[in-house]
Amino acid sequence: MAINQIVLSEEDHDLGQIGGGAWLTSLDLWPKAPQTGQFMLPVITMTSTFLRVPFLPPGMALTVFVCVERNDDTCTRPSARKLAVHQQTEMEKLQLGHSCVLLHTLASSELKPAMLVDPIPRTYIAQQPLTPDQMQEELEDLDSGAGISKVLGRPAWLQDPLYESPRYYFLAQLTETDITKISPGHEGLFGGGIGYIFADNRAKKMKEGDLGGYFLTQFT
Repeated sequence: MAINQIVLSEEDHDLGQIGGGAWLTSLDLWPKAPQTGQFMLPVITMTSTFLRVPFLPPGMALTVFVCVERNDDTCTRPSARKLAVHQQTEMEKLQLGHSCVLLHTLASSELKPAMLVDPIPRTYIAQQPLTPDQMQEELEDLDSGAGISKVLGRPAWLQDPLYESPRYYFLAQLTETDITKISPGHEGLFGGGIGYIFADNRAKKMKEGDLGGYFLTQFT
């Protein structure tokens, strides 16, 4: 399988985007932070036409939402899915914040409610294949790989053991750099690490507003 990288774009490529609002059909579907009840922050949206994976229903999209704890205007503790690997034998998931991947019908317009706190400016994304040099780096360094956003490939920086259930399918990798290029004020959103989007391959059987996967943050 070819590995693509996510690149920032000024043009809409079948609606892949970082930041902005959410293409939800109703505000009732918008996830809220369990601690505060505030609307969660949409980080990345990818439609079925952008991803082109067989299990994502046509006309639907996956949107990653996070809630971020703030301290002196600095983003901290980005995700409930922080992964710590100790001596490469065990994993510990620390509950710091919250995140989710929502499966939803693609609305005809983008919702951006006034009560959304500190949104990331909307920027489109596109896909392009990794260069031969980038691919060689991936193949030579199994522990780290190229520090670059990827879709439909192998996550970089994931150390053994990380065994995902066959129920989940790796979709994309999003680096801290992708966010700070768009909005420097959101530096620290991923805690200096990389975010990964895993989707539930049973999405074809899901309905509007179901949790379609999860977002994992790996601190480097």
